[in-house]
Amino acid sequence: MPLEPVAIAVPELFTRVAGGHAARITVLTPNRRLAQAVQRDYDAGRQAAGERAWETADILPFDAFVQRLWEDALYSPAAAEVPLLLGAAQEQALWEDAIAGSRHAEGMLSPAAAAAQCRDAWALVHGWRLAGRLARFEAGEDARAFLEWTGRYSRAARERRMTDAARLPDVVAPLLGTEGVRVPAAVVLFGFDIVTPQQQAFLEALAARGCEVLSARFEPRAARPGSAAASRREFSTAEDELAEVARWARARVEANPTARIGIVVPDLAQARARVSRALERVLQPGKGLEAGMAASPFDISLGIPLDQWPLVSDALRLLRLCGREVRFEDASRILRSPFIAAAAAEMALRARVDAALRERAAALVSLDGLLALAAGNGVPRASRLLDLLAALAQQRRAAHFGAHGAAEWAHAFSDTLRIAGFPGDRTLDSTEHQALDKWHQLLAAFASLERVTGKMRHAEACARLERMARETLFQPESGGGPIQVLGVLESAGLAFDHLWVTGLADDAWPMAPRPNPLVPTALQRQAGVPHADAALSLELDRRITAGWLAAAGEVVMSHARTQDDAEAAASPLVTHLPLRDALVQGIGSYPTLRDVMRGAGRLERLSDARGSALAPGTQAGGTGLFKDQAACPFRAFARRRLDSRELAAPQPGLDRRDRGTLLHEMMRAAWGVIGSRSQLVTLDAAAREALLGQAADEAIERLRRKRAQTLTPRFAALERARLVATGREWLELEETRRDFEVVAREEKKLVTFGG
Repeated sequence: MPLEPVAIAVPELFTRVAGGHAARITVLTPNRRLAQAVQRDYDAGRQAAGERAWETADILPFDAFVQRLWEDALYSPAAAEVPLLLGAAQEQALWEDAIAGSRHAEGMLSPAAAAAQCRDAWALVHGWRLAGRLARFEAGEDARAFLEWTGRYSRAARERRMTDAARLPDVVAPLLGTEGVRVPAAVVLFGFDIVTPQQQAFLEALAARGCEVLSARFEPRAARPGSAAASRREFSTAEDELAEVARWARARVEANPTARIGIVVPDLAQARARVSRALERVLQPGKGLEAGMAASPFDISLGIPLDQWPLVSDALRLLRLCGREVRFEDASRILRSPFIAAAAAEMALRARVDAALRERAAALVSLDGLLALAAGNGVPRASRLLDLLAALAQQRRAAHFGAHGAAEWAHAFSDTLRIAGFPGDRTLDSTEHQALDKWHQLLAAFASLERVTGKMRHAEACARLERMARETLFQPESGGGPIQVLGVLESAGLAFDHLWVTGLADDAWPMAPRPNPLVPTALQRQAGVPHADAALSLELDRRITAGWLAAAGEVVMSHARTQDDAEAAASPLVTHLPLRDALVQGIGSYPTLRDVMRGAGRLERLSDARGSALAPGTQAGGTGLFKDQAACPFRAFARRRLDSRELAAPQPGLDRRDRGTLLHEMMRAAWGVIGSRSQLVTLDAAAREALLGQAADEAIERLRRKRAQTLTPRFAALERARLVATGREWLELEETRRDFEVVAREEKKLVTFGG
């Protein structure tokens, strides 16, 4: 008979926890955010009771608790029988190897993505006890492939005497009676809506060792005075919905700065940027205008990939450049990065170097090529940048060739960044410090691949590190602002003073079934896996909706009437709530920074019909000067007097200007020899070809001084053939004209125009 935890109230729980470590009570939650919320409430209660110091309560997620017991066993007398635990990156590498060695690998678009799906399916299979039935169940091709991969993966892990997080509860359960494994006197399941069969078996193993198993959750909050407990809102668009949510949150914070405010966004992963912008406009209208602004009043639970943080992104670009050619835009970012040595001291100079290189570089550039370009004639000399690039080029030749193990590559990558002066000379802010710490953790995780992977070359090592950074979500620790922005799962079990749930349209809530594609859907349905089919998904989302309605004294559910230009109705799970056009308490307009600036500004009219005087001498530019003046006088002023130009964008091959210059130079040289039509007609085809070839070579050589990396031997040969062919057609056309003599070639003329 399944174990039924005894339910206790939160006050009783906190009273028992107050007994300290001697009470040996551990509170388990389904996620880290709920563990933090319970810890915060417990600490607030201790402080309200007048205590100045108390023992930290033992509150942690279920997975972290199991891993702690595994660590106890690892240092116990039974350590020889305890397998090591694979890290996430190590699991991924073993799954990739299992897939690569199978008959299904050929033609697979993304083995890495398939490996990530295998990890999810593996956790599902063990969490819901499907492993024994999976092999006997009639399955499709995907499930059969997964079954083959699981055999390869299990064998590889067993040979290394390692296990993974999906199997860890099953590994730890038999070790609970081992000396040194600290089994609590009681565990309390806090806020669990779902307990998997694997978790249930683990709890029963704890109970067999004399551990009391209890359960608790936050009590439903009373309605806010003067308002109904829950209501529903509708908006024309999602943007209007988020704007109103931001104004509502600000009104609630201003009314009570200590209030706990929750905002739930079901599709937070896709909408994160939009939600952040909407909240910043209202809650932080002056963000970015001042240094040292106050901490953000809102905290978004979902991080963004680590490789999108500037410090990490620049580090990855630099490592990539040290091994192979990269896009010039990536090299340009490295030149201007604030995270390398002397970035502040040479900031303006390096910007000018970048502008100059854009006129000379190819679309792809190597480290040696970048160094040669930066040291070339006509480029501002940034001495410390040149020294840095030279040191990196030398280190690259010493350490970045050949095949090495992951630990050796991690050491080489660290040396590369050290030589570059990473993370720069300036003082990092709090977010950058945390990103740097996360980067060091990532490098350590990469080094740990040594146990499960063989030697790899630079390109593969960089690709693995970049993929790990892309798959690692990072959210800086905040000051714990009063407003929490959460996804559906993160909101489970939490309690608030005010809660707003957005995006509850009928096509989004309840969520559509999401069965794992590698496990037969019928098998998932039989086991009762949530979201395996429509009925199970509806039942779970009903429970989640009921939890939201009881989670705060004020609850607002909303949706937008239009989604991607299509009409949308309210979710049937919330249509019973009263629809209200406006909230009971008024919400201010809260003008944005743009509104304030426009409202505070005064229009001033200036008559500025005359610019600064022309510099003495002549103005170069030919007919372009008159084109600019005719099209836009200000553009003519900016270009011709202020010498303002847009930055060049290196592209593959030569741009139209360079190709036109080549043609002009070739014809200038050719007509210098020919001189007249009478001389032209005396040249036979072979003589013309030789003459044009020599003229094309001269033109290419002149341009090569500026675009050496683009005009490689092979590309120069192709461009020479194009020039000769064009010149041949041109001379054939000139031969049909009447007699003429060449008077001047590409000669500059001085023209007086309007004084």
